[in-house]
Amino acid sequence: MDAAHALEKRGHLVAAGLCLRLTALGAASALGYAVAAGRIAGRPIFSQWGFPQNDFLVFFLLLFVPLFLLTLVGACWMFRASDDSTPTLWVILTFALLFRLVLLPTAPVLSSDIFRYIWDARVQASGINPYLSTPADFDAEANKGDPLFRQQNRPFARTIYPPLAQGAFRLARALGGERVNAMKGLMLLGDLLTLVVLLWLLGRLGLPRSRIILYAWHPLVVFEVAGSGHVDALAIPFILLAVLLWVRGRDFLAGVSLGAAVLLKLFPILLLPALFSRRRYWVLVACGIVILLGYLPFLPDAGLQVLGHLPRFLSDPNEKFNPSAMGLVVLLASLVSGSPVYWAAWTGRLALLLTLAWLAWQRTETPGDLLERVWVVAGAFAAFTLTLHPWYLLWLVPLLAIQPRAAWIYLSGAIVVSYLLYVVPPTGRALISVVEYVPFYALLAWQWHRQKAGSPVALRPELAEQMR
Repeated sequence: MDAAHALEKRGHLVAAGLCLRLTALGAASALGYAVAAGRIAGRPIFSQWGFPQNDFLVFFLLLFVPLFLLTLVGACWMFRASDDSTPTLWVILTFALLFRLVLLPTAPVLSSDIFRYIWDARVQASGINPYLSTPADFDAEANKGDPLFRQQNRPFARTIYPPLAQGAFRLARALGGERVNAMKGLMLLGDLLTLVVLLWLLGRLGLPRSRIILYAWHPLVVFEVAGSGHVDALAIPFILLAVLLWVRGRDFLAGVSLGAAVLLKLFPILLLPALFSRRRYWVLVACGIVILLGYLPFLPDAGLQVLGHLPRFLSDPNEKFNPSAMGLVVLLASLVSGSPVYWAAWTGRLALLLTLAWLAWQRTETPGDLLERVWVVAGAFAAFTLTLHPWYLLWLVPLLAIQPRAAWIYLSGAIVVSYLLYVVPPTGRALISVVEYVPFYALLAWQWHRQKAGSPVALRPELAEQMR
């Protein structure tokens, strides 16, 4: 009895020590976010048309690196300790909420996309179909002094945001007016819902819930959601819910959830082949029905124009930002063609479509199969796209809490250096790509070589057997 009591006491002391160390890490991170908030409040961030100022980008990167390292230290502690105690979880979640609340009242720091959300809400409130107009249509003398109009980074483009996102924009306007904080607050609710679903999913897979720290404290998530208010935050919980429902065998509901994610941000459609297999037709059917129903109210007026800016985005040779493998294709194609971006774009699209077609033909039966295919989608997207903004990786961060992979953890931190592409001369852009992608692809190759890219994570016994 004494030995058991001593062992229990030792366990409590270890847990208390872990909580204290986490608290110290959280306090240091909170100080970093407070410094960021003070810097943002002290000086204007955006010039006209929504590009961040040069001096702020340097400040941001110098701050981001230690915040990222602090998150990795905390994640290492949690993954090694496998601690799933309630006090530890509360420390993690309390600081996660604090980080977000510190940045919530600040101006957007890295992207002006949120101003398009507010503009789309204004257009809808005026009774105009958002897929049939552009900000440039309102380029009257009276509007040129409107701050909202001046912050539209693509005034010539029709909106690219799908119907459920449009509904969310209008809801934020109805509740809080045309205030940035109102729109950011709605995105923050989506982020908090992601935390809830991820906790649920980790429990379902038999993993310690404290692993959520990798998402909850990740500075990419905090800055891009609480700081910039990207709509991706609303789509991510539906992606995770689709995975959770798939694991539980609820194929139709998984398709419904994935369809909802697509109606909030178009990119989750790439995940359909991963969830769909030759035996899971209901995922495909349900997802298609939800997407059709979402677009249906806009179809009579807009027809195919409901695709908004997407066709132009895909065909515009100037739409190139931070490519990885396709950047190399552009370089090689420039030696033999006067339209290297055009050839690189079609090469990437063909490669991506072939990858997705291959995934759709595979049998996806276990959670292990699904996770492996999701990482294949992520890798194909990162390799074959010509545009990879930092917030495009947000949806992968919660999956790293389930199955941490060194290459993707590295890229989730390193991708923020791509913001320097706004300010560095062309001669310096190659160095940015080297910093981002050479270690990333090296780590992917290392994982493949050691055959650990698809190694099973620690699950409940009944699910662990399925993942072998």
